[in-house]
Amino acid sequence: KKGLFFILPSKDYPQLPVEIWSQGEAEDTHAYIPLYDYPNDRTTSEMLLTVPASWITISNGRLVSTITERDGDKTWDWKQSQPLSTYLITVIAGDFVERDATWHGIPLRYVVPRGNDADVESTFTRTEQMLDLFSSHLGVPYPWAQYAQTAVNDFTAGGMENTSATTIDADYLVVPQLAPEERIGSDLVISHELSHQWFGDLVTCKDWTNLWLNEGFATFFEHYWTEQHYGADDAAYEYWTDQNQWFRQQRLYPVPVVNSNFDGDSVEYEGDIYNKGGWVLRMLQEKLGDHDFFAALRHYLEVNRGQNVVTADLVKAIEQATATSVDRFFYQWVYRAGAPEFDVSYTYDSSARQVTLNVAQIQKVEGLVGLFDVPIEVEITTVGGHKSYPIEISAATQSFTFPSDGEPLMVLFDKGDKILKKVNFKKDPTELVYQLKNASDVADRADAAVALGALKEDSAAVAALGEAAQHDPFWGIRVEAIRALSRIGGPDTEKPVLAETQDDRPWVREAAVRALAAFKQDSSLPEKLTAIAANDSAYRVRGAALIALGETKSPNAFDVLTSAVKSDSPDDILRRNALAGLGALGDNRAAPILLDWYSPGKPFRTRSAAIAAIARFDRSNSDITKTLISYLHEPYLDVRISTVFALAERGDPAAIGPLQELLDNGGSELSEAPDIRTALSILKSRQGSN
Repeated sequence: KKGLFFILPSKDYPQLPVEIWSQGEAEDTHAYIPLYDYPNDRTTSEMLLTVPASWITISNGRLVSTITERDGDKTWDWKQSQPLSTYLITVIAGDFVERDATWHGIPLRYVVPRGNDADVESTFTRTEQMLDLFSSHLGVPYPWAQYAQTAVNDFTAGGMENTSATTIDADYLVVPQLAPEERIGSDLVISHELSHQWFGDLVTCKDWTNLWLNEGFATFFEHYWTEQHYGADDAAYEYWTDQNQWFRQQRLYPVPVVNSNFDGDSVEYEGDIYNKGGWVLRMLQEKLGDHDFFAALRHYLEVNRGQNVVTADLVKAIEQATATSVDRFFYQWVYRAGAPEFDVSYTYDSSARQVTLNVAQIQKVEGLVGLFDVPIEVEITTVGGHKSYPIEISAATQSFTFPSDGEPLMVLFDKGDKILKKVNFKKDPTELVYQLKNASDVADRADAAVALGALKEDSAAVAALGEAAQHDPFWGIRVEAIRALSRIGGPDTEKPVLAETQDDRPWVREAAVRALAAFKQDSSLPEKLTAIAANDSAYRVRGAALIALGETKSPNAFDVLTSAVKSDSPDDILRRNALAGLGALGDNRAAPILLDWYSPGKPFRTRSAAIAAIARFDRSNSDITKTLISYLHEPYLDVRISTVFALAERGDPAAIGPLQELLDNGGSELSEAPDIRTALSILKSRQGSN
């Protein structure tokens, strides 16, 4: 249950490939190797693994030899000659399939469970391009003797950056038939773990307080890969999404990125060390400029190669490489907490031909949250064109005046979304429509789409959103416009959403189909969704139609969904979505179907879908709750976590004791514990309210 895990065939899953794999973060390597187990200790290692001859093994460093023993077993000798922190030691052994390549003379190994052979190319195809990008832009070549990527079943994390040998959850494997439907496949997790080979492995945080030096950089380089390979708009949209997610996690707001109370449970504070950490580095890149930013990173890696570091080491390296003081920047963004929240308004004086911008910082100043000192770009657009003005916000309230050759058509505060922030900028619908149509940056158009989606009975807003949904050049704005239209609702907003079910990009069609569930008043909608579920060329869109059909609770939904449950598809995608649709439908006739598909022996991801769906049914049925509680003791992590969420959804206080027992006696601190704590909090709050 700690450190080393065994995924073995059972009576319910006799065909499951045998897998043995380790997971060291945070401090679990000592569960199977007797050693001092903290990131500030580095060691070389040699791993001798004797296994059945048909098995594959992976560990850190260079494969020195494989020797066949007299009994037919095989001994693999892996040697890691450069010191690594002990939580980055890895052991993989079992019934795997390996595909090999080389990059600049370095062995590349792609290892997947037997049966997933076909998924290798469609999952890992861009690894070599990522290696090229990171090595060239950092100016520090890939530093290890090999790069192995192993997909394992039921992994305790999404991915783990073990030195020279990353492990990822097999759920990230991309089935070849579904690859054309994926916008970026599994690039985010693959680029994230690869960038760790520099940030986290070559240079490693000295303690968990400074874990953001690992995870913030890996998050930044996810977006950097997106920017360089897919385009700046895609990366900007990812940052915009991360920003919104971070602000929704209010418990993170008073906690600094460098958190002395942090004990290695990365899930507990991941919003700070991942999303906010990535944003901090993006703002640092903006402050320094690309040349100095990457020069500073190169110097940081070179002077700290093979060492453990704290945040002060990064600050020192930046100042040595660029002669730029960043003390104030790190003080407010890393050592202090929160982010600025602005209340912004402006007036136009036609006689003086000037705009007055009023800015207030409205975040609650307490604890480690203070006033922020940030550079902001203001763009004013009139019929005469665009003009930009740099300003500095440093006080609780400030006013700025700018010349303007006419009444503004649009005023942007922090053009392009360069600062992590929350803004309340009340604009009239006419300006928001103009912004959605004309702002050059994705984040500004996305903000306008969200704001217009909050307006009711505004025909100009609906028209502008409909135009953006069908014609904006960037797919993400189309998606945000679709979502905004669904929030407004009504017959006039449905037409452009329906039009986007014909978009060339499956991920846009998927968003449109899911949004259609908001238009339940359309009696013809079930027929349209049924046709999409049967005929769309993309499985993900057909699956979205099945869920939407359940959400509409239409009379034909039960028959369509139960028929889809019987159909086979790549990765069981249609069956899983049909089960989710039955959960949304809430028809009690579906209970036996869900009970069948959530039972042991069914595919794990399909079981998880059925478990999530059954959570909504007959909450007073104690037998369902008892069955779910029994699943808390299954050896399969995905099933246990799905069950934890289902029990929280059902709200039965009978689950409190078993969940507390699991928390006290079991699960991986890296993955299960925070979910269990969240479920317990929900159940106890409901118990108190009753």
